Amino acid sequence: MKKTISVILSIIMLVCSLSAAVNAYAYKKSEAPEVSQGVSFSVDQVGISAFKLLSIDINDMSNSDFYCAKFIPEKTAFYEFIFDTDYSGSGSVSMLMAFISDENDKYKNYSVCGEFTDEQKAALEEQGFETSKNPTMSAELEAGKPYYLVMVNVGGKSYKSNVIINEHSHHKYSDKEKSYVDSETLENSMDGAYYNACDSNGCNYIDVTKTIYAVKSISLSKTSYVYNGKEKKPTVTVKDTKGNKISTKNYTVKYSKNVNVGTASVRITFKNDYKGYFVKNFKINPKGTSLKSVTAAKKGFTAKWKKQGKKTSGYQLQYATNSKFTNNKKLVTIKGTGSTSKKVSSLKSKKKYYVRVRTYKTVNNKKYYSAWSAAKTVKTK
Repeated sequence: MKKTISVILSIIMLVCSLSAAVNAYAYKKSEAPEVSQGVSFSVDQVGISAFKLLSIDINDMSNSDFYCAKFIPEKTAFYEFIFDTDYSGSGSVSMLMAFISDENDKYKNYSVCGEFTDEQKAALEEQGFETSKNPTMSAELEAGKPYYLVMVNVGGKSYKSNVIINEHSHHKYSDKEKSYVDSETLENSMDGAYYNACDSNGCNYIDVTKTIYAVKSISLSKTSYVYNGKEKKPTVTVKDTKGNKISTKNYTVKYSKNVNVGTASVRITFKNDYKGYFVKNFKINPKGTSLKSVTAAKKGFTAKWKKQGKKTSGYQLQYATNSKFTNNKKLVTIKGTGSTSKKVSSLKSKKKYYVRVRTYKTVNNKKYYSAWSAAKTVKTK
Protein backbone atom coordinates (compact mmCIF):
# COMPACT_ATOMS: atom_id res chain seq x y z
CA MET A 1 0.00 0.00 0.00
CA LYS A 2 2.86 2.38 0.79
CA LYS A 3 4.27 1.94 -2.69
CA THR A 4 0.87 2.42 -4.28
CA ILE A 5 0.14 5.63 -2.39
CA SER A 6 3.60 7.01 -3.14
CA VAL A 7 3.00 6.52 -6.87
CA ILE A 8 -0.44 8.11 -6.69
CA LEU A 9 0.98 11.06 -4.78
CA SER A 10 3.16 11.81 -7.80
CA ILE A 11 0.08 12.40 -9.98
CA ILE A 12 -2.40 13.59 -7.36
CA MET A 13 -1.97 17.23 -8.37
CA LEU A 14 -3.14 16.37 -11.86
CA VAL A 15 -6.06 14.16 -10.91
CA CYS A 16 -7.64 15.78 -7.88
CA SER A 17 -9.11 19.09 -6.80
CA LEU A 18 -7.19 21.00 -4.15
CA SER A 19 -10.18 22.90 -2.80
CA ALA A 20 -12.04 20.22 -0.83
CA ALA A 21 -12.40 20.55 2.92
CA VAL A 22 -9.91 18.82 5.17
CA ASN A 23 -11.88 16.30 7.23
CA ALA A 24 -11.00 12.98 8.84
CA TYR A 25 -13.64 10.33 8.31
CA ALA A 26 -12.23 7.02 9.58
CA TYR A 27 -9.91 5.69 12.28
CA LYS A 28 -6.31 5.12 13.18
CA LYS A 29 -5.22 1.51 12.77
CA SER A 30 -5.49 0.74 16.50
CA GLU A 31 -9.04 2.15 16.55
CA ALA A 32 -10.42 0.44 13.42
CA PRO A 33 -13.60 -1.50 14.35
CA GLU A 34 -13.46 -5.25 13.79
CA VAL A 35 -16.07 -6.55 11.36
CA SER A 36 -17.36 -10.05 10.59
CA GLN A 37 -17.86 -12.01 7.42
CA GLY A 38 -21.34 -11.67 5.97
CA VAL A 39 -22.35 -8.74 8.20
CA SER A 40 -22.90 -5.37 6.52
CA PHE A 41 -21.13 -2.31 7.92
CA SER A 42 -20.98 1.34 6.89
CA VAL A 43 -18.10 3.61 5.96
CA ASP A 44 -18.35 7.39 5.60
CA GLN A 45 -16.52 8.88 2.64
CA VAL A 46 -15.87 12.53 3.44
CA GLY A 47 -13.61 14.24 0.90
CA ILE A 48 -10.20 15.48 1.97
CA SER A 49 -7.85 17.84 0.17
CA ALA A 50 -4.88 16.75 -1.85
CA PHE A 51 -2.76 18.88 0.49
CA LYS A 52 -3.72 16.63 3.41
CA LEU A 53 -2.82 13.53 1.46
CA LEU A 54 0.49 15.03 0.41
CA SER A 55 1.31 15.73 4.05
CA ILE A 56 0.95 12.19 5.37
CA ASP A 57 3.93 10.00 6.20
CA ILE A 58 3.57 6.97 3.95
CA ASN A 59 6.24 5.17 5.98
CA ASP A 60 3.98 5.28 9.05
CA MET A 61 0.38 4.94 7.98
CA SER A 62 -0.83 3.61 11.34
CA ASN A 63 -1.51 7.10 12.69
CA SER A 64 -3.44 8.26 9.65
CA ASP A 65 -7.23 8.26 9.84
CA PHE A 66 -7.85 6.17 6.74
CA TYR A 67 -8.58 2.78 8.40
CA CYS A 68 -12.25 1.90 7.99
CA ALA A 69 -12.43 -1.67 9.30
CA LYS A 70 -10.43 -4.61 10.62
CA PHE A 71 -11.17 -8.16 9.43
CA ILE A 72 -9.70 -11.47 10.67
CA PRO A 73 -10.73 -14.40 8.41
CA GLU A 74 -11.47 -17.77 10.00
CA LYS A 75 -9.99 -19.70 7.07
CA THR A 76 -7.54 -19.04 4.26
CA ALA A 77 -9.51 -18.17 1.15
CA PHE A 78 -10.35 -15.42 -1.31
CA TYR A 79 -12.67 -12.79 0.15
CA GLU A 80 -14.57 -9.99 -1.55
CA PHE A 81 -15.25 -6.55 -0.10
CA ILE A 82 -18.53 -5.49 -1.76
CA PHE A 83 -19.59 -1.82 -1.85
CA ASP A 84 -23.12 -0.67 -2.69
CA THR A 85 -22.14 2.76 -3.98
CA ASP A 86 -21.23 3.87 -7.47
CA TYR A 87 -18.44 6.43 -7.17
CA SER A 88 -18.68 7.86 -10.70
CA GLY A 89 -21.00 10.58 -12.00
CA SER A 90 -20.33 13.03 -9.19
CA GLY A 91 -19.89 15.92 -11.58
CA SER A 92 -16.73 17.01 -9.81
CA VAL A 93 -13.12 15.92 -10.01
CA SER A 94 -12.55 13.37 -7.28
CA MET A 95 -10.75 10.09 -6.66
CA LEU A 96 -11.16 7.21 -4.24
CA MET A 97 -8.32 4.83 -3.38
CA ALA A 98 -9.39 1.70 -1.52
CA PHE A 99 -6.97 -0.94 -0.22
CA ILE A 100 -7.07 -4.32 1.46
CA SER A 101 -3.85 -4.24 3.46
CA ASP A 102 -2.17 -6.47 6.02
CA GLU A 103 -0.75 -5.60 9.45
CA ASN A 104 2.42 -4.26 7.79
CA ASP A 105 0.51 -2.02 5.39
CA LYS A 106 1.39 -4.19 2.41
CA TYR A 107 -1.59 -4.14 0.11
CA LYS A 108 -3.31 -7.35 -0.99
CA ASN A 109 -5.46 -5.56 -3.54
CA TYR A 110 -6.52 -2.03 -4.38
CA SER A 111 -9.13 -0.11 -6.34
CA VAL A 112 -8.96 3.32 -7.92
CA CYS A 113 -12.30 4.80 -8.88
CA GLY A 114 -14.04 8.11 -9.31
CA GLU A 115 -14.90 10.81 -11.78
CA PHE A 116 -12.04 11.26 -14.27
CA THR A 117 -11.42 13.06 -17.52
CA ASP A 118 -9.86 11.10 -20.37
CA GLU A 119 -6.54 12.82 -19.68
CA GLN A 120 -6.63 11.84 -16.01
CA LYS A 121 -7.50 8.23 -16.85
CA ALA A 122 -4.56 8.12 -19.22
CA ALA A 123 -2.26 9.48 -16.48
CA LEU A 124 -3.39 6.76 -14.07
CA GLU A 125 -3.11 4.00 -16.67
CA GLU A 126 0.42 5.16 -17.47
CA GLN A 127 1.27 4.42 -13.84
CA GLY A 128 -0.33 0.96 -14.13
CA PHE A 129 -3.66 1.70 -12.42
CA GLU A 130 -7.02 0.67 -13.82
CA THR A 131 -9.98 2.82 -12.87
CA SER A 132 -13.45 1.55 -11.98
CA LYS A 133 -16.85 2.90 -10.92
CA ASN A 134 -17.01 0.94 -7.66
CA PRO A 135 -14.25 0.00 -5.18
CA THR A 136 -15.46 -3.63 -4.79
CA MET A 137 -12.40 -5.92 -4.79
CA SER A 138 -11.23 -9.40 -3.82
CA ALA A 139 -8.02 -10.86 -2.42
CA GLU A 140 -6.62 -14.02 -0.88
CA LEU A 141 -6.35 -13.66 2.92
CA GLU A 142 -4.79 -16.01 5.47
CA ALA A 143 -6.70 -17.43 8.40
CA GLY A 144 -6.16 -15.71 11.77
CA LYS A 145 -4.29 -12.71 10.40
CA PRO A 146 -5.67 -9.15 10.64
CA TYR A 147 -6.46 -7.24 7.48
CA TYR A 148 -7.67 -3.68 7.07
CA LEU A 149 -9.95 -1.84 4.72
CA VAL A 150 -8.13 1.43 4.06
CA MET A 151 -9.83 4.19 2.07
CA VAL A 152 -8.62 7.59 0.92
CA ASN A 153 -11.16 9.89 -0.70
CA VAL A 154 -9.67 12.98 -2.34
CA GLY A 155 -11.90 15.61 -3.89
CA GLY A 156 -15.23 17.35 -3.54
CA LYS A 157 -17.63 14.41 -3.21
CA SER A 158 -18.66 12.75 0.08
CA TYR A 159 -20.91 9.73 0.49
CA LYS A 160 -21.73 6.75 2.64
CA SER A 161 -21.29 3.11 1.58
CA ASN A 162 -22.55 -0.13 2.98
CA VAL A 163 -19.89 -2.82 2.76
CA ILE A 164 -20.12 -6.57 3.23
CA ILE A 165 -17.31 -9.13 3.24
CA ASN A 166 -18.09 -12.53 1.71
CA GLU A 167 -16.04 -15.50 0.63
CA HIS A 168 -15.31 -15.03 -3.05
CA SER A 169 -16.13 -17.55 -5.78
CA HIS A 170 -13.88 -17.20 -8.81
CA HIS A 171 -15.28 -16.57 -12.24
CA LYS A 172 -12.30 -18.02 -14.11
CA TYR A 173 -11.11 -17.41 -17.63
CA SER A 174 -7.96 -18.42 -19.50
CA ASP A 175 -5.69 -16.01 -21.31
CA LYS A 176 -2.11 -15.35 -22.38
CA GLU A 177 0.27 -12.50 -21.67
CA LYS A 178 2.91 -12.46 -24.39
CA SER A 179 6.58 -12.30 -23.50
CA TYR A 180 7.82 -8.76 -24.19
CA VAL A 181 11.01 -8.22 -26.19
CA ASP A 182 12.62 -4.85 -25.51
CA SER A 183 14.03 -3.19 -28.64
CA GLU A 184 16.75 -1.29 -26.76
CA THR A 185 18.26 -3.97 -24.53
CA LEU A 186 17.27 -7.59 -24.08
CA GLU A 187 18.01 -7.23 -20.36
CA ASN A 188 14.67 -5.41 -20.09
CA SER A 189 12.70 -8.15 -21.84
CA MET A 190 10.01 -9.80 -19.71
CA ASP A 191 8.49 -13.23 -19.23
CA GLY A 192 5.02 -13.94 -20.48
CA ALA A 193 2.58 -16.63 -19.38
CA TYR A 194 -0.44 -18.72 -20.12
CA TYR A 195 -2.70 -18.33 -17.11
CA ASN A 196 -6.09 -18.71 -15.51
CA ALA A 197 -7.55 -15.64 -13.80
CA CYS A 198 -10.76 -14.28 -12.33
CA ASP A 199 -12.65 -11.31 -13.75
CA SER A 200 -15.25 -10.74 -11.03
CA ASN A 201 -15.24 -8.16 -8.22
CA GLY A 202 -11.75 -6.83 -8.87
CA CYS A 203 -10.22 -10.21 -7.99
CA ASN A 204 -6.44 -10.50 -8.26
CA TYR A 205 -6.38 -14.30 -8.53
CA ILE A 206 -4.01 -15.63 -11.16
CA ASP A 207 -2.70 -19.14 -11.78
CA VAL A 208 0.18 -19.42 -14.27
CA THR A 209 -0.07 -22.68 -16.20
CA LYS A 210 2.94 -22.10 -18.46
CA THR A 211 5.72 -19.51 -18.40
CA ILE A 212 6.87 -17.99 -21.67
CA TYR A 213 10.49 -17.29 -20.81
CA ALA A 214 11.91 -13.97 -21.96
CA VAL A 215 14.35 -13.62 -24.84
CA LYS A 216 17.90 -13.48 -23.49
CA SER A 217 20.08 -13.58 -26.59
CA ILE A 218 19.88 -13.07 -30.34
CA SER A 219 22.89 -14.09 -32.40
CA LEU A 220 23.82 -14.16 -36.09
CA SER A 221 25.67 -17.00 -37.81
CA LYS A 222 28.10 -14.41 -39.19
CA THR A 223 28.74 -10.82 -38.18
CA SER A 224 30.96 -9.80 -41.11
CA TYR A 225 31.09 -10.56 -44.82
CA VAL A 226 33.20 -9.67 -47.86
CA TYR A 227 31.44 -7.74 -50.61
CA ASN A 228 30.64 -9.76 -53.73
CA GLY A 229 27.54 -7.98 -55.03
CA LYS A 230 25.12 -10.52 -53.57
CA GLU A 231 22.67 -10.35 -50.64
CA LYS A 232 24.01 -11.45 -47.28
CA LYS A 233 21.55 -13.26 -45.00
CA PRO A 234 23.10 -14.60 -41.80
CA THR A 235 21.01 -17.12 -39.90
CA VAL A 236 19.30 -15.82 -36.75
CA THR A 237 19.31 -17.81 -33.51
CA VAL A 238 17.13 -16.70 -30.59
CA LYS A 239 17.43 -18.18 -27.09
CA ASP A 240 15.39 -17.64 -23.93
CA THR A 241 16.55 -17.18 -20.34
CA LYS A 242 16.62 -20.96 -19.89
CA GLY A 243 19.05 -21.38 -22.79
CA ASN A 244 16.46 -22.96 -25.07
CA LYS A 245 16.16 -22.05 -28.75
CA ILE A 246 12.99 -20.18 -29.60
CA SER A 247 11.25 -21.59 -32.65
CA THR A 248 11.37 -19.59 -35.88
CA LYS A 249 7.57 -19.80 -35.83
CA ASN A 250 7.67 -17.07 -33.18
CA TYR A 251 9.44 -14.44 -35.28
CA THR A 252 10.06 -13.13 -38.77
CA VAL A 253 13.31 -11.65 -40.14
CA LYS A 254 13.81 -8.83 -42.60
CA TYR A 255 17.24 -7.84 -43.97
CA SER A 256 18.19 -4.28 -44.93
CA LYS A 257 21.20 -2.74 -46.74
CA ASN A 258 22.65 -6.22 -47.04
CA VAL A 259 24.34 -6.03 -50.49
CA ASN A 260 26.87 -3.19 -50.57
CA VAL A 261 29.79 -2.37 -48.30
CA GLY A 262 28.64 -0.88 -45.00
CA THR A 263 26.51 -1.81 -42.01
CA ALA A 264 23.65 -4.15 -42.81
CA SER A 265 20.84 -5.06 -40.44
CA VAL A 266 18.28 -7.72 -39.73
CA ARG A 267 15.06 -6.83 -37.93
CA ILE A 268 13.60 -9.67 -35.89
CA THR A 269 9.87 -9.10 -35.37
CA PHE A 270 8.23 -11.36 -32.80
CA LYS A 271 4.78 -12.93 -32.91
CA ASN A 272 2.63 -15.71 -31.39
CA ASP A 273 3.91 -16.10 -27.80
CA TYR A 274 6.09 -12.98 -28.05
CA LYS A 275 5.71 -9.29 -28.86
CA GLY A 276 8.21 -6.62 -29.83
CA TYR A 277 11.21 -6.48 -32.13
CA PHE A 278 14.99 -6.31 -32.07
CA VAL A 279 17.58 -5.22 -34.65
CA LYS A 280 20.97 -6.90 -35.11
CA ASN A 281 23.69 -5.37 -37.29
CA PHE A 282 26.46 -6.96 -39.29
CA LYS A 283 29.21 -5.64 -41.58
CA ILE A 284 29.90 -6.03 -45.26
CA ASN A 285 33.56 -5.17 -45.84
CA PRO A 286 35.28 -4.40 -49.16
CA LYS A 287 37.08 -7.09 -51.08
CA GLY A 288 40.81 -7.18 -50.36
CA THR A 289 43.87 -7.12 -52.59
CA SER A 290 47.33 -8.71 -52.60
CA LEU A 291 50.91 -7.55 -52.85
CA LYS A 292 52.53 -8.12 -56.24
CA SER A 293 56.03 -7.19 -55.10
CA VAL A 294 58.10 -5.37 -52.50
CA THR A 295 61.41 -4.07 -53.92
CA ALA A 296 64.28 -2.90 -51.75
CA ALA A 297 65.63 0.63 -52.08
CA LYS A 298 68.20 2.70 -50.20
CA LYS A 299 66.77 3.07 -46.68
CA GLY A 300 63.37 2.12 -48.03
CA PHE A 301 61.30 0.01 -50.40
CA THR A 302 58.63 0.19 -53.08
CA ALA A 303 55.47 -1.89 -52.70
CA LYS A 304 53.12 -2.78 -55.58
CA TRP A 305 49.69 -4.39 -55.31
CA LYS A 306 46.81 -5.53 -57.46
CA LYS A 307 44.16 -2.95 -58.27
CA GLN A 308 40.82 -3.36 -56.52
CA GLY A 309 38.37 -0.85 -57.90
CA LYS A 310 34.95 -2.22 -56.89
CA LYS A 311 33.39 -0.67 -53.76
CA THR A 312 36.80 0.65 -52.70
CA SER A 313 37.83 4.15 -51.62
CA GLY A 314 41.56 3.47 -51.30
CA TYR A 315 44.32 1.35 -49.80
CA GLN A 316 46.30 1.12 -46.59
CA LEU A 317 49.89 -0.09 -46.52
CA GLN A 318 51.36 -1.28 -43.23
CA TYR A 319 54.93 -2.21 -42.40
CA ALA A 320 56.77 -3.28 -39.23
CA THR A 321 59.97 -4.94 -38.07
CA ASN A 322 58.29 -8.16 -36.89
CA SER A 323 55.81 -10.61 -38.41
CA LYS A 324 53.11 -9.80 -35.84
CA PHE A 325 53.19 -6.14 -36.89
CA THR A 326 53.68 -4.90 -33.32
CA ASN A 327 57.24 -3.47 -33.48
CA ASN A 328 57.93 -0.13 -35.16
CA LYS A 329 54.71 -0.41 -37.16
CA LYS A 330 53.60 2.33 -39.50
CA LEU A 331 50.44 2.84 -41.54
CA VAL A 332 50.22 4.68 -44.84
CA THR A 333 46.83 5.55 -46.40
CA ILE A 334 46.57 5.88 -50.18
CA LYS A 335 43.36 7.63 -51.23
CA GLY A 336 41.69 6.54 -54.44
CA THR A 337 42.17 3.34 -56.40
CA GLY A 338 44.21 4.70 -59.32
CA SER A 339 47.60 4.30 -57.66
CA THR A 340 48.78 0.72 -57.04
CA SER A 341 52.27 1.37 -55.71
CA LYS A 342 53.91 3.28 -52.88
CA LYS A 343 57.54 4.21 -52.22
CA VAL A 344 58.51 4.28 -48.55
CA SER A 345 61.73 6.02 -47.51
CA SER A 346 63.65 7.31 -44.48
CA LEU A 347 63.88 3.84 -42.95
CA LYS A 348 66.88 2.15 -41.37
CA SER A 349 69.38 0.68 -43.83
CA LYS A 350 69.95 -3.04 -44.06
CA LYS A 351 66.86 -3.67 -41.92
CA LYS A 352 64.26 -6.37 -42.53
CA TYR A 353 60.67 -5.17 -42.82
CA TYR A 354 57.35 -6.99 -43.09
CA VAL A 355 54.81 -5.40 -45.45
CA ARG A 356 51.09 -5.96 -46.09
CA VAL A 357 48.17 -4.12 -47.73
CA ARG A 358 44.39 -3.86 -47.45
CA THR A 359 41.53 -1.89 -49.01
CA TYR A 360 39.02 0.44 -47.37
CA LYS A 361 35.66 1.92 -48.27
CA THR A 362 34.17 5.06 -46.70
CA VAL A 363 30.40 4.91 -46.14
CA ASN A 364 28.62 7.73 -44.27
CA ASN A 365 31.96 8.99 -42.89
CA LYS A 366 32.83 5.54 -41.54
CA LYS A 367 35.65 3.39 -42.91
CA TYR A 368 35.19 -0.31 -43.60
CA TYR A 369 38.33 -2.39 -44.10
CA SER A 370 39.17 -5.60 -45.93
CA ALA A 371 41.34 -8.29 -44.41
CA TRP A 372 45.09 -7.76 -44.65
CA SER A 373 46.92 -9.40 -47.51
CA ALA A 374 49.61 -11.99 -46.92
CA ALA A 375 52.80 -10.24 -45.83
CA LYS A 376 56.03 -10.00 -47.83
CA THR A 377 59.45 -9.23 -46.46
CA VAL A 378 62.13 -6.89 -47.73
CA LYS A 379 65.58 -5.87 -46.52
CA THR A 380 66.42 -2.23 -47.12
CA LYS A 381 69.69 -1.24 -48.82
